[in-house]
Amino acid sequence: MKKETLGKLGIAIICYFILLYLLVLFESSNNNASIKNLSDALWYSIVTLTTVGYGDFYPITPFGKFIGSIFVIASMGILLGLVSKVTEYFSMIRERKKMGYYGTDFKNHIIILGWNTFGSGVVLQLINSGNKVVVLTDDKNDIDKIYDKFSKDSIFVIFSELKNTKSLEKANINSCHMIFINVEDDSDKLITMLNIKKEYPDVEFLVTLNHSDLDSTFHSAGVNYVLSKDDIASKMIASFIFEPDVAEITNELISSAETEDEFDVQQYLVTNENPFLNKNYGEAFAYLKSNFNVILIGLSKWNGKKRNLLKFPKDDVKIEINNYLILIANGVAGDNMEELFKVSEGVAGN
Repeated sequence: MKKETLGKLGIAIICYFILLYLLVLFESSNNNASIKNLSDALWYSIVTLTTVGYGDFYPITPFGKFIGSIFVIASMGILLGLVSKVTEYFSMIRERKKMGYYGTDFKNHIIILGWNTFGSGVVLQLINSGNKVVVLTDDKNDIDKIYDKFSKDSIFVIFSELKNTKSLEKANINSCHMIFINVEDDSDKLITMLNIKKEYPDVEFLVTLNHSDLDSTFHSAGVNYVLSKDDIASKMIASFIFEPDVAEITNELISSAETEDEFDVQQYLVTNENPFLNKNYGEAFAYLKSNFNVILIGLSKWNGKKRNLLKFPKDDVKIEINNYLILIANGVAGDNMEELFKVSEGVAGN
């Protein structure tokens, strides 16, 4: 408690006891008064200041009534002060909740550090694919904008300095799937990633670079997935110029499919409940194409701590536990795949 507050409290207590003394002094001189001693005055002040007002003790002398009126006015101040403090407390709780300071219980989610138009587009695709996202932003104005655009069931926002790794605890980083570092400057991305890597060495990272020549630097630093915005954009533009129909299909495949006429590439974890466990790729390919019009285009197998992607493997390649099936399906078939494989789409598989 601050010295200034303690001083004010001390003065208030002294004034209170002075008023009690004067009340007893004025009232005890009258034979008809109900307040005869300090005990009576103390009880009267308590029931008055707490707005209870039993009426068993009350002043009858002019000066006693004057002091009593001070207690009545003080009781109103106390009541208003309490109401103000309670309102302030709940307002603070709402504000802290809005800022994300109480954290989230999301699991297998994606954490995005930094918010901008590009990040908004990424979140839209992630949520359309059934993922949950935690966004850390250093601009309070972003909070309402994000919640206006996306459902709180799928997104959680935390207001924080992006370099403050402690905020990642509130983002439930130990249960997240991946962190996408979405800050503007490439050097800031590297520093941010290294700071996080110190405290959370097992977390996977994805960054998009403004300069593709830094690709090897980020990989060497421990970033799992590095993409260059310029490389991606230039390839798509060249494809639209040279092979526009191919480019249109490619653009659709990297987006989320929601209807029967939309297609995308999907990935599903192979668990013990998967009907193709310990069966061959060729058998799974034929069954999915025949029954669901789904094309199985690859498998992802673990090679140590890294995944090895097999694109259109030979028919006799065995599908094993914890592999990933990679396929092309429309929005309706995607729902059927989740029911068939008993997992949701994505690398989390939950």
